[in-house]
Parts: sequence; structure tokens; C-alpha cells
Amino acid sequence: MTQISADQFAARLEAVCLHQGGRGLPRRLRDRQILFKSATLALSPGGTYSEDEINAALLRWLDDVGRKIEIDHVSLRRHLIDIGYLKRDLAGDFYSLASQATSDLFAPAVDKLNPADVIAQALIRREKEKRDYLKKTRTNRPENGDG
Repeated sequence: MTQISADQFAARLEAVCLHQGGRGLPRRLRDRQILFKSATLALSPGGTYSEDEINAALLRWLDDVGRKIEIDHVSLRRHLIDIGYLKRDLAGDFYSLASQATSDLFAPAVDKLNPADVIAQALIRREKEKRDYLKKTRTNRPENGDG
């Protein structure tokens, strides 16, 4: 399997978060992996986070990126641990990024992406396309209705 490039990552993140959305996590494993990776990109490798800090980061991700994904931050956190994106210390007090969980799956350039910016730029682009389409349909409409 070839690595997911930054462009592929951004395109699928947009598709999943803006076009599909709803009904929990996507069925395709690759799309779930992209969502999970995007939810952890704001975390620093080697950083240690309390449960409150992880919850806050995941809530921000849900607000900025995954607002159409029907999942709560607690379920998302559990998925991230279960699939290996996050690890929790034995006492369950602190979380950190799993070191090599996704290194083979994603191209290194993916780590430089900001998922919130990807979604914000997609929303701006979609709004522009919508305005352009409406403008085009207005200019192609006959004036008196005889056309």
C-alpha cells in the first residue's frame, strides 16, 4: 500500500468532513485513518497531555474539522487509543502520541498540515464556487422569460 500524500489526505479529509459527514465514523478504513490522524495533528510528538487537555484538543477538532461527524470526544478518544494513535499511561492519567503508529501510512508532509485550515479553505472555495454558479445562472437567464 502506498503512503497517503498530503494532497490525498486533504482531499479525503474535505470529502469525509464536508460531503459525507453524519452517521459516526466512515466505513472505509482509509477514511477513518485520515480522520484519526487529523485529530492528532495538533498534538506535539513527545508531549504528555492530561485527560482534560486531550478532551479540549478533541473538542476543538470536532468544532473546527469534524463538526459533521457524529461522534463525541470521549468515543473519539477511545478510538484513537484502540487503533494506536494515542497511548495512555498505566494509571490512565496522561496521554501521548503513539510513536510509530502511522509512520508507514502517511507521507511525512501530512504532519505539516493543519486540518482546520484544510476545512476552512475548502469552505471558502465551496462558497466561491456557489457564488460563481449563481452568478452564471443569473447571466444566462432570459430577461423577459421569452427565451
